[in-house]
Amino acid sequence: MNGALFPALLAAFVIGSAFAKSMTAGAVTFVSPCECQGQKSGSRWPAKTDPSPLPLDKSTIQTVTPSQIYEWKGPEPSVPLTSETDTRIAAEQKWYSLTGRVVNLKVEGDGDITLVLKDADGKKAGSVNAEIPVGPEWCELRKLIFGWTTQSFPFSFKASQRLELREQHVITVTGMAFFDVDHASADRSNRRTKPKKYAVWEIHPVMALHVDQ
Repeated sequence: MNGALFPALLAAFVIGSAFAKSMTAGAVTFVSPCECQGQKSGSRWPAKTDPSPLPLDKSTIQTVTPSQIYEWKGPEPSVPLTSETDTRIAAEQKWYSLTGRVVNLKVEGDGDITLVLKDADGKKAGSVNAEIPVGPEWCELRKLIFGWTTQSFPFSFKASQRLELREQHVITVTGMAFFDVDHASADRSNRRTKPKKYAVWEIHPVMALHVDQ
C-alpha cells in the first residue's frame, strides 16, 4: 500500500468510527451547526418554525429587555391555546427586539438552539429563552452561535445538552413572541415551574441577531 495512502485511510477510519459512535450514543446527533439527525418535532411545531420575514415597517418591532418580558402576563384562560395549537394566537403575532446578555446556551432534542438571556447589567430578575430552529433560514445564525462555543462535531445527546461558552455576548434578537404552554402552569402564569425566575414567554423563532458587545 502506498505510504501516503495508509495514514489518510487510517484518519478516515478514525473519523468514521467517531461519527458512528456519536450516532448510537444518543437520540439526536448534530452533524454540523445546520444539520441534525434523529431530532423530533415538538408540540406547536408549525408556530415554532414560522419563517415569516422581518416586517418592512420597523416601527412595528418593539424593543424589550428580559426583565420586561418576565413581567408580562400570560394569555387569558379564555384564549384557546394548548400544546396542539399550531397557529399563533394574536399576542404571538407581535414582533420584538430583545436585548440581553447570553448567560446560558443549550441544544434541544428537536434540533433547536436555545439562548438564555438576562438583562445586560444583571440587576433585575428574569431569564428569557430565544430559540433558533434547524432550517436553511437559520443556518447562518446557528453557525455564528456555535462559533461562541467550544463544541466540536458531530455530537449526540438524549434530550438536551448545555454548551460551554467561550464568549458571553450582549446581543439583540428579533422575532415574534411565543408562549411556551408546555412549560406553563395551569393558571397560565408567565413563570416557568422550573427553573426558577424564567419566563414562559420567549422569542421563537429568532429571525435576526445582532452582537452588541
